[in-house]
Amino acid sequence: MDNAVKRRLKKKYTSPNPLFVKWLTEWKQDAKEKGLKLQYTYAKALSSLKKYPLPLSSGKEAKILEYFGDKLCAMLDAKLVEWRKSNISPSSSQSSSGSSTDASTSSSNSNSLQIRKPAAKPSSARVFKNNVQVKTVNIGRIPVKQLAVVESEQIVTEDVDSSPVDLNTFYLFPGHFSIVLCVDNCETVSGHGRNKKLFISELQKCGVEYEVRKLHVGDFLWIARDNSDSEKELVLDFIVERKRLDDLAHSIKDGRFREQKFRMKNSCLKNPIYLVENCSGAKYLGLPESTLEQAMINTQICDGFLVKRTQGIKESVTYLSLMTKMLRRKYENLTLVSGSREVVQKKTLSSNIFMSFREFNCSSIKNKNLTIKEMFAKHLLQFFGLSVDRAAAIVEVFKTPSEFIEALEKCTSETEKIQLISSIKYGLHKKNIGPALSKSLLQFYSPS
Repeated sequence: MDNAVKRRLKKKYTSPNPLFVKWLTEWKQDAKEKGLKLQYTYAKALSSLKKYPLPLSSGKEAKILEYFGDKLCAMLDAKLVEWRKSNISPSSSQSSSGSSTDASTSSSNSNSLQIRKPAAKPSSARVFKNNVQVKTVNIGRIPVKQLAVVESEQIVTEDVDSSPVDLNTFYLFPGHFSIVLCVDNCETVSGHGRNKKLFISELQKCGVEYEVRKLHVGDFLWIARDNSDSEKELVLDFIVERKRLDDLAHSIKDGRFREQKFRMKNSCLKNPIYLVENCSGAKYLGLPESTLEQAMINTQICDGFLVKRTQGIKESVTYLSLMTKMLRRKYENLTLVSGSREVVQKKTLSSNIFMSFREFNCSSIKNKNLTIKEMFAKHLLQFFGLSVDRAAAIVEVFKTPSEFIEALEKCTSETEKIQLISSIKYGLHKKNIGPALSKSLLQFYSPS
């Protein structure tokens, strides 16, 4: 072929979820024309969907994605039912409608996805060896690994869970793992030497299985470890920060108290615990006891922590021992599954998906480079009365300061600005942030 007529061919990637993309685009455009703020929600959901590389067979499955709540998933399901009724092939899933695969080959199980043999010519992902075909798939940034079952002269399909795929996933089965208490090495090698030795001695007396490690957040946590492979360790949903009353007073004065709470809430472990020990010489704490009591009450009620008061080291060790036994009873008959930080962050309290210890500790390093969202949250915590839960709720709606300011600038009056902030829900009970705190934020972010 002559060079003059040669053209470069580019491969065009099609969306695995064309119907969902189409409907979200329509809803976003409709909301934009009506001047509704829902347009931003649809835009974020659309952006999240376009990044997901696998087909979804129902709106409910989309809940694993960011910005997809119950209402939006229900809307997609309703639209999908309506589309199927008017479609010639009702059994076709929405994912197959935009692909080259024939509609009749779509999955009969709405909760599973299949890797199918494409109608086009074989791709470079197939390897031929000894008359056996092996199909490999590269999903996002996941290393290429074999997903299909190998069978002579053909490719056999395999069901894949509709949740985000992690090919490094491992399982801990009942009777094949142990629950171990992890103790931060600062609890054993620094501070008052006598107290540190006493703490370890009391743990040994109680017969608690423990390990001393470097923890980047918290003083104690529990892991489930495979009995046959010590590299397979999952962090359970409980983390403890231990404070003596005098240390609590100092941390409140120097600002460490709020930062530690923020980091514990940001650790993705669902049950943060503050273990507060009484100490002798309470009158030399540097803060009134009423202030310390109020700080502990706020931590429990506003921040959602469990606050446990003890009379000293022995009682603290007894509490940790009882917690260890309770966790053994809770998990000993369950199958535990590993998951990435992103998956664990979105899971429910009853889920048995946990982060590996390696990923947990690496993601908790104090001096790592923070994202804009994390820096924005730390900045919000400097406002008086703005708790960790409130800051987390604000940054979920507005990821960056500029996004927050732009949203305020679109409001036509100060009342509308206050309403925009005060209506944000936070915490377990989904309370409103309220107008008082909203006015404080407006003075800084929208002084005009």
